[in-house]
Amino acid sequence: MLSIQHILYPTDFSEGAARAFPQAAFLADWHDAELHILNVTGRHEHDYETARHRFPISEDTLTDWLHGNAESMAGASGIDLSALPITQEQVESAVPAERILDHAEAKAIDLIVMGTHGRRGVDRMLFGSVAEEVVRKAPCPTLTVRQDADRAPSKAVRRVLAPIDFSEASEVAVQHAKEIALTYGAEVDLLHVVQEPVYPSAYGYEAAAFPTAEVIENVETQLGTMAREQIGYEHVMIEARTGDPGGEILDYTAENEIDLIVIATHGRTGLNRMLLGSVAERVLRRSPVPVFIVKPDQKSLIPASTSTSGATTPS
Repeated sequence: MLSIQHILYPTDFSEGAARAFPQAAFLADWHDAELHILNVTGRHEHDYETARHRFPISEDTLTDWLHGNAESMAGASGIDLSALPITQEQVESAVPAERILDHAEAKAIDLIVMGTHGRRGVDRMLFGSVAEEVVRKAPCPTLTVRQDADRAPSKAVRRVLAPIDFSEASEVAVQHAKEIALTYGAEVDLLHVVQEPVYPSAYGYEAAAFPTAEVIENVETQLGTMAREQIGYEHVMIEARTGDPGGEILDYTAENEIDLIVIATHGRTGLNRMLLGSVAERVLRRSPVPVFIVKPDQKSLIPASTSTSGATTPS
């Protein structure tokens, strides 16, 4: 079982934030965790006075967020908000991501659940993304729900996708995917995307034919071994395919009715991230389903006894 004692739910009263609340409330209820609700506002914002007067958030408003979306998670209707240990705090700042991260550090937060506006292109370049900055710098895993996703968060998590690249980071993601799947009674899909080598024309020659079929067979063998040894139960789907990792992950999600993506990020920052990009951040910006992001160099939600023991079969 995941070890979650403190969940941080930042809200700016947007639709994206409201769509993320059922996820935060469900996980807080399931794990008997304290739910921290945080609003970062500032005098520079046009709705500053409105935000001040909407805080603390009433139980009626939270109930609307919990039940108002017909596609919100199954089980949410059984949550008694009055029984949840909820704390609320409103702070003033012109840098919301920084204050969210400060709160996460100060309160020893285990998981941040938040909405993202999913901006792309020029919009994202000009305005940036609070969610993406939080994901990059958070000291703990994050769960994001995109405001403009094609469909609302699933009524129930039935299939969890864990894209892996066989790095240490993706192995951490597989461990989290297993425990999340056990929480929801879901199946796990393991996906690896093979990138065929492409050489610039300036090299003066064409690459030899890539042994695609052989590589796919080898990868799926490794995926099968990982499924057996690290997840340890039969409800696992494996697939290897070729192409661009970010695009293939999103395509697989749409084609297979995935309800949640669990993905690792290497946490690149600065010039390194600008040059190399981030598959996790691309998925975060475009995913039609919630995205759970873990980093191997930050807090893990896997108890030490679980992460060091062999795979187990759920009852």
